[in-house]
Amino acid sequence: MARRNQVKNFERVYSFIASPSSLLAHFLTWQVIVISIYLASREREKFEPLLTNGLYLGVVAIATLALTVHLFFLRTDKKFDKQDKIYLTVFSAPIAVLYLSMFINHDFRSMQSLTLLFILFLPIAIWKTIFSKKDEDIFLKVIFSFAVLNSIFSILQVLSIIPVAQINSRELIIGAIDRPTGLLFNAFAMSYAAIISLSIGLVLMMRKSRQRIYEMSIVVSSIISLVLSGTRTSIWLGLLIAVSIISIKKIKNLNYMKIYIPLILIVLGVGAPFLLLALGNVTGNIEWATLNGRTQMWSCVAEKANNFMPIGVGLDDAFPPKFCAESGWFSNLRHPENMFLLAFVESGPIGFVAYLVLFIFTVIKSFAALNKRVILPLVITMIFLLSNLIYVSLFHYLPFLPDRPADRGLFNFYIFYLIWIWVMKESKDKLEKKV
Repeated sequence: MARRNQVKNFERVYSFIASPSSLLAHFLTWQVIVISIYLASREREKFEPLLTNGLYLGVVAIATLALTVHLFFLRTDKKFDKQDKIYLTVFSAPIAVLYLSMFINHDFRSMQSLTLLFILFLPIAIWKTIFSKKDEDIFLKVIFSFAVLNSIFSILQVLSIIPVAQINSRELIIGAIDRPTGLLFNAFAMSYAAIISLSIGLVLMMRKSRQRIYEMSIVVSSIISLVLSGTRTSIWLGLLIAVSIISIKKIKNLNYMKIYIPLILIVLGVGAPFLLLALGNVTGNIEWATLNGRTQMWSCVAEKANNFMPIGVGLDDAFPPKFCAESGWFSNLRHPENMFLLAFVESGPIGFVAYLVLFIFTVIKSFAALNKRVILPLVITMIFLLSNLIYVSLFHYLPFLPDRPADRGLFNFYIFYLIWIWVMKESKDKLEKKV
């Protein structure tokens, strides 16, 4: 009897490990561990390091290895159809092109990054699984856990009980503070993570559910994190997305919804930074006209475009110190605050097109889901599109200083890329069932 119980327990554990939701839970666990050790190893005003930077680097290596190994334990009981192969090609192409660029540029050291392997194989591992009701329940609880923990970390940072990951002061309603970074490495990434969790919480609240406490907690915690971040573009986008999601309940005519909801998200969401650029140039507002200096980096890439033909410069040689500025904040920035331009630098026009195709394809598929009143794919796709235009939310593999290795980027924003793939995959499966 005892042996039989042991076998059953082993089967339950293995069944969980082989489920796609276990990877989400596993990732979140390491996210909390990595950021906690990182914060405890930072030397900040009022804070002495409790832990060593070496311990942090070691944990990053172990965590990346553990997550990569986990991919090979996920059950693969689904055969790919033609649509599946297109999805996988689109999601994997940017990294595949980057590998080609690194090889051609003899950037063999960067090619050894486990993060790159994880990114390359993650879509395949997730796509070959079949989601169950249990997976959906765990998905909800993982988002709940992230949203609540993120807000707790943010509040503790605002109260100066724990340090922030990146010093970045801003004047807010509550006064000048170091913007909280929550479970991520900077305020901007944290704010966009809060928008994604807010969107998921709002969409889940629209359905009939007995788990309302989870959904409400996700929404409230995400709003707290979003407001505390002090990131204006993300707060604006969060408001637009909340209005759009709630409007779906009110709009009875599907044709109106298909027109107005995407229009709001695209023009007022994705288009907002560029409207500010134009308005800043007209009014002479330097901060708007440069989007905090981002146009300087964009112009730098445009001026040096010939250096990145035809296959880019690889990973290690992209944006060395003083690449775009001799002094100031941008002199040491290792990216152009735009994922499309970063891809252009690293892997040339082909890399740029790979990201362009990724978003064109996912927007088209998201509109198809919207026809069935499924809004989450479009919402998350739009959030990633905006953040990639004015940031690098696929911030996963950038080389940094010796104490900030490329693999640490896996824990900057990548759990939400996993969620994006999850949502697109689940949407495809549900739409196929309705056909």
